[in-house]
Amino acid sequence: MKLFLVTLRGMGVYTAGVSYKSSYVAAEGTDEAYKKVREYLDGKDYGFKPDRELDNVKLLADEYEFNNTGVRLFL
Repeated sequence: MKLFLVTLRGMGVYTAGVSYKSSYVAAEGTDEAYKKVREYLDGKDYGFKPDRELDNVKLLADEYEFNNTGVRLFL
């Protein structure tokens, strides 16, 4: 399992002051991380569809002891 920072093209401040522009996601890979965010936003019909498009995904931490991030993820 890895920890990713998923950043969207839009989705600034939204309901109750929560911004969905950047989200921390635990997933096995980048595609799964974005899919989790996108499915949530699509299900809630938050924002406009172009704002839900992916800008980038950054790997922050990895559960594997010897990883390239320099940060160990404990779940």
